[in-house]
Amino acid sequence: MRVRSRLKRIAVVLVIALPVASVMTIASASAATRNTAPSAPRNAIATAGVNTAIVRFVAPASNGGSRITGYYVKEYGRNSAIRRCATTRCTVLGLSNEVGYRFVVAAINRFGRSAYSTPSNVVTPTAPVGTTSTITFDANGGSGVMASETEPYGTTAALTLDTFTYTGYTFNDWNSEPNGSGTNFTNGELVKFNGSAALYAQWTVSAPPTTATITFNANGGTGIMAPETETLNVSVAVTTNTFTRTGYTFSGWNTNANGSGSSFTNGELVQFTASATFYAQWTATPINVPFAGQTSTNWSGYVLPTSTIVTYASGEWTVPALNCADTPNGNSATWVGTGGETWSTGGSSGVLLQTGTEDDCVNGVQQNKGWWFLVANSTSANGKYFSNFSVSAGDTMVAKVYQSAIGQWVTVLENLTTGLEGVFVVGGDWYVATIATNTLIGGVQGGTSGLSYSGGYTAEWIQEDETNLSNGSLYPFANYGSVTFTNLETNLSSWSLPASDGMEIVQNGVTLSVPGAVNGGGLTVTYTGP
Repeated sequence: MRVRSRLKRIAVVLVIALPVASVMTIASASAATRNTAPSAPRNAIATAGVNTAIVRFVAPASNGGSRITGYYVKEYGRNSAIRRCATTRCTVLGLSNEVGYRFVVAAINRFGRSAYSTPSNVVTPTAPVGTTSTITFDANGGSGVMASETEPYGTTAALTLDTFTYTGYTFNDWNSEPNGSGTNFTNGELVKFNGSAALYAQWTVSAPPTTATITFNANGGTGIMAPETETLNVSVAVTTNTFTRTGYTFSGWNTNANGSGSSFTNGELVQFTASATFYAQWTATPINVPFAGQTSTNWSGYVLPTSTIVTYASGEWTVPALNCADTPNGNSATWVGTGGETWSTGGSSGVLLQTGTEDDCVNGVQQNKGWWFLVANSTSANGKYFSNFSVSAGDTMVAKVYQSAIGQWVTVLENLTTGLEGVFVVGGDWYVATIATNTLIGGVQGGTSGLSYSGGYTAEWIQEDETNLSNGSLYPFANYGSVTFTNLETNLSSWSLPASDGMEIVQNGVTLSVPGAVNGGGLTVTYTGP
């Protein structure tokens, strides 16, 4: 038997390598290809509209007696299927609006051979009038915001430069796919905008830093300081400050402008673990203004003089923490009172009624007490400490001196922290009770039936170096830091505390305690001693 072999018809598609121009074309969100402009085809003609190309073969129906049995077309460089054309005319749908789609075409004869194997074609779609192309940028794991870039269709422009950040990573380029499997575009590359697309930032892990750079911010000052770059985790001295600020003194560095971060002194040894900005910290330089008030050997604060008897005075403060290392055995007292200074249009009052706290350093340890004190005349001075009335540094105290509705003079010392108050009634009893219910603690502590008080013409808010009543000498004055009186009140309908009402303590030519200006209904007294 004679065997006849049968030839299989094979559709052959030739992929022709075409030159690539220096301008990229972004076609759509699904693909982006490089644009070329190959020479015109020899035997295929294509006409184009938006998203459509028509490829027409101009080859004859036969070639050397071999009849053409099929026409095939493929978009060059794309993963599209090989398309068979029923005739010499093929309509290719689903294109993106990109200049430069290329086609490889083939005409296959009945022996499976390609009659024309080299044709290719450039399809040039046209865009509707006013069409634009928009590129959106995706951080792809990074952080930040980049505005979309919109250009007129068919124009060539540079891609927006990357501004995304990704801690521990370095930006490489853009890609049309998040995983980098699409088309790459470099930062700022010139592209032809022939369709909208999304580009995804591509990242690589950064090499760990080996140095830290410290930049210096004058933070209100003037001058220039070069950044300091140091090896990580190696102790080095912070650059000495050279910034200046009029009316201020440099007090150190801080990682936050408002001083709420980590602080560093000038020239401090530091092991840097990361780059940072150091902000200069400033302290206002005190202006040396002559004291406008009065001088005393033991009183510091404010004395309000009036022409009428003061029937109510009060104030609030926090018990100070003494620096008993400076004065292991010293004394300081904080109080509110009336009548302590001689002031009257009709003569001298010569009396004093007050209540407050005494803060002592005893062998280097602070002790605190609450008390009342009365000077009825030039020869009569009486005072007592309250028992069952604990006082500690940091407690909030309120002192009141007043004449009651029935004419009795009373002092009240409230410890708002403990909820107890010490009460003294001139000519009556003195005791400790609860503030909330006025329940006595331990009963009445004493009586003062023989004492009287006629009222004073001043109101006082004072920090005092107390006098030793046994010999009339002053105790060593303890460093109390500062005390702020708030909620100052009197019975007077209109009153103020000008600078002339202030009193400072001066002993042996040395100023030990100075009051500040009254501000917002409060005043601060500050220890300035040696």
